[in-house]
Amino acid sequence: MQGLRVVPGWSAAIILVAEFLVFTAILWRPGAAHTFANAENVALIFKYSGIYGISAIGAAMIIGAGGIDLAPGAVMALASVVTGALFVEAQWPLPAATAAGLSVGVLSGALAAALVVGARLPPFIATLGTMGIARGLAFLITEGRFYDLSRWLAAGTAPLGIPLAAWPGTLMIVLAVVFQALMTRTALGRHILATGGNETAARYAGVRVDRVKVFVYVTGGALAAVSGVVLAVVQGQGKADLASGYELDIIAAAVVGGASLSGGRASVVGAVLGALIFGVLRNALAQIPGGTFADRLILGVAVLVIVVMDRVANRGGARSRE
Repeated sequence: MQGLRVVPGWSAAIILVAEFLVFTAILWRPGAAHTFANAENVALIFKYSGIYGISAIGAAMIIGAGGIDLAPGAVMALASVVTGALFVEAQWPLPAATAAGLSVGVLSGALAAALVVGARLPPFIATLGTMGIARGLAFLITEGRFYDLSRWLAAGTAPLGIPLAAWPGTLMIVLAVVFQALMTRTALGRHILATGGNETAARYAGVRVDRVKVFVYVTGGALAAVSGVVLAVVQGQGKADLASGYELDIIAAAVVGGASLSGGRASVVGAVLGALIFGVLRNALAQIPGGTFADRLILGVAVLVIVVMDRVANRGGARSRE
C-alpha cells in the first residue's frame, strides 16, 4: 500500500510536467504560434501561481502541524485594503503602506494562534472566526469602494530592479527555498511535523507544542498578507472582496503537494508545485472553449482523490505495522 502514498515533492513535480505536456499537445495548432507553451505564457503562469503559492507555503506548515487555516483569502483581502488605504488616501510611501499591510497578517495569525492555543478551540472554528473578522474589517474600511493603487504607481515601477509582474513568482521561489530549509534542516521543522504526527508523544519528547502552533499560525498569517500585498500592488487594486474562495485553492495546493490533512507530513516545495499545477490548469482551461467552467469541479475532484489515496495509504501502513 505504500505505493499509493503521495510522495511530497516528486509526485507533484511529475504531475506538473505531465500536465504541461498534455496541455501543450491539446493546444497545439499546426501552422500557428503556440499560445500555451511559450515564454510569455509561462511567465504569466508564474505570476498568478505565485499569489497562491506564497500562501500555500504557510498552509503546508499549518497542516503539517496538525492544523488548518481557513482565513488566508480574507487576510489577503484585508492586507490589500490596508495597503491601499494608506498608500492612496493617507499618501504613505509604498514601503510603509506595504509594511502596515503585512502587519495585518501577523495580527490575524496571532489571533488564530491565541484561539487555538489559549482558548483550545478547534483550528477549523478558530480560523473560520478569523476569516469572518478579517473579511468584515475589509468591508468596514472600504465601505463598498476599492483603492486604485495603479493610478499612483509610476509606469515601469520595479522595486529592487524587479518588474512588478515578476514579483509574485520571484517571492514564491525565494520563500520556498527559505522555508524548505527551515522544515528539513532545523529542529523547528522536525518539531512542526512531530506535533502534527502525534501531539501527545511530541509533548513527552520535550517539544514545546504550543510554541510550535503559535509559530505556524503567525507565519501562515504573515505569508497570506504577503500574498495580499503583492496581489494589490501587481493588480493595482485593494478590495474587500479580493481573493474570495482562495482558501480552497491554497489548501488544495498544499494537499496536492504532499501535505497530509491528518498532520505529520508536509512539503513546502510540494505546496509550491501544487500551486503551479493549478496555475497551469487554469491557464490552459481558459484557452479551451468552455474550459473555465470545469475549473472548480476539477479542483474539488483532485483534492478528494488525493485525500482518499492518502487515507488508504495511511491505513495500509498502520496495518503493516500491527
